[in-house]
Formats: sequence, structure tokens, C-alpha cells
Amino acid sequence: MEALIFVLPSYTANATPVVSVKLIGRSTPLDMGLYAWDNRRILGDGKTIEGLMSGITVGTLIGLSIYSLMDVFRSILEPFVLSIGAMVGDILGSFIKRRIGIERGKPLPIMDQLGFLLSSLFFSYVIYGLPRWVRLDILIILLIITFFLHIATNYIAYLLRLKDRPY
Repeated sequence: MEALIFVLPSYTANATPVVSVKLIGRSTPLDMGLYAWDNRRILGDGKTIEGLMSGITVGTLIGLSIYSLMDVFRSILEPFVLSIGAMVGDILGSFIKRRIGIERGKPLPIMDQLGFLLSSLFFSYVIYGLPRWVRLDILIILLIITFFLHIATNYIAYLLRLKDRPY
């Protein structure tokens, strides 16, 4: 249970851009429409400044709420680190997808479901070391839960017309 609470800032940061870009009503591409050496967009229109900022902000706020109630994080800044890590993982996933020719909105299984979480945990590890809850079995269970939770929440976002595709 502590592991799931620990990654709530990551989950929230990853999910927030889908909602916030719809609410804000505008989106400024992070890559500013620029192309990479392979003549493909660096990231594409799906990764936006508004999404990045809202993801980091909401993920951090959720984490700070948890921090004020429970002893899960090792620093008041750890939710911020987890949120940034989640967003970097998501952006890195888009960068990789563009480089291998996968268009915006098309799936890349495993990367789409777990990239944000692995990046988030890596950022936390680099700065703070391993969380006290980390054991191989718990990490595997967390990855399995995240994989299926990501699929389910994306489908719900699709049904709510927040996403154009159910993945």
C-alpha cells in the first residue's frame, strides 16, 4: 500500500495533462513545432507546455497533501521530483516513438504504460536513494498494477471524450 501512495504524484502528474489541456482550451507544443535530424517532429503536438506545467503542479500538490498526512516521502521536495520524473518519462517516450516512426497517438506497449513510472522512480532514486518499501516483489506488483491501471484509465478518458483513442 505504501508503494501505491508513494507513486500517487507520478500517477497524477501523468494523468493531469489530458484533463488540463481540455480545460485550458489551448496547447503550445513543447517542441515548438521543430523537427529533429530525421525530419520528424521532436515530440509532436501531444506534448505541451500547459500539460507539462499542469502535470508537475498537480502531481506535486497531491504529493504535498500526502506529505502533510503521512510519512511516505523522505523530503517535502520528493513529490516534486517524482512529478518531474513522470513527465520526463512521458516526454522521453514520445521522443523515442517519433524516432522509430510511431505517429502521435499510436501505441508503444510497455513504454506507454510504464515509462512515466520508471522514470519517476529513477529520478527519486538518484536524489534520495531507494524508498524503504522497495523490494523486488513489491516493485513487480507495482509495475503490473500500473500497467493495467494505465490501460483502464486511458479507456475511461476515452469514454469521457478526454482522449481521441482508448490507449
